[in-house]
Amino acid sequence: MAPADNSKNTDPVLARLNPVSETRTARPSTVLGNCLSVYRADWHGIRSASAALPGHKLLLDEAPLASTEIDRLAGAISALGVATVCFQGYSPAADVLARAFKDHFGSGIRLFAVSHVTSTQFQAPFEVRMQAALLKALADGVFVRLGSVKPGFHDVVPATWPQTLINYCPDLGPMAAPVATGAVFVPVENHWRKGLYTNLIAALRVPAVRQIFTVNAPTNLELIEDLSRLCVTGFLDRAALQALLARVDMVLNVSLAECQPMTQLEAFALGRPCLTGPLGLADFTRDEIINLCTVGLVDTPSEARGKLGALMDLWARDATAVQGMIADHMARRHALAEQRYADFFAL
Repeated sequence: MAPADNSKNTDPVLARLNPVSETRTARPSTVLGNCLSVYRADWHGIRSASAALPGHKLLLDEAPLASTEIDRLAGAISALGVATVCFQGYSPAADVLARAFKDHFGSGIRLFAVSHVTSTQFQAPFEVRMQAALLKALADGVFVRLGSVKPGFHDVVPATWPQTLINYCPDLGPMAAPVATGAVFVPVENHWRKGLYTNLIAALRVPAVRQIFTVNAPTNLELIEDLSRLCVTGFLDRAALQALLARVDMVLNVSLAECQPMTQLEAFALGRPCLTGPLGLADFTRDEIINLCTVGLVDTPSEARGKLGALMDLWARDATAVQGMIADHMARRHALAEQRYADFFAL
């Protein structure tokens, strides 16, 4: 059972705890149901991953909470019977809250933190500073354990728990009925790491693709390509994004560096294949849909074009079989995600 919606609470701080926007897509779990996930409202990928986790949710903003606000939250969390708190992603505001919770609860509540970053992203100084803050908090006894959703991240930060935490697909209800429209969706940023141009060019080279939706405009690509099949949607909120995912045949997220992109997991939840680069998840190396969707060469469109063309052909011939592969993958993924988090939390 999902936690009661608290978003209409007259106390704006307590309204951050279990708003229905964050609990409606959570997967159920008898093991993780009393855990609390804490995360930034403006970090969209981490927010989607955290909303899909079982249990309670707490949204943070960029600005740290005041001590009186934290006291009110601590009281509400105690009333819920929460015994495990996990910070998904880390920020200065999260560091303030984690240390305040440790001071308030002592050993009464155990605190954990999970990174959603790759070493590639250390190009941004903020990411390195946050890893340093996590290590300092671990050394100070604030956290029991640090984890990551990026395979092998303990080789980057050795204090990280060596097993990979697995993201859930959000619970979006039944899969959308498959309809071969010839439409694909490329919901990635216009950033070198995300490979917007490579994804779009791959889609443009597949004759079966009749329409390409993209959130971000590929600046100047029209100078060398016919973009008449391209429709730029602009920013989409979560509901609009999911509605478009359900309308297309499949999704492209072939990027240069990822952990476990929620773009793929949201697409899977709606019964749509999504191409990615290699994610290094050893548990899924023999998984049919993952193998069909994984592109090895990500900095040029050649392999992505071939993978997309093959998937479009299979989708046109037997979309039901493709959705069966996705359903099998989700069942395995969710069972593994629960076991991995239970092990991480030592529940």
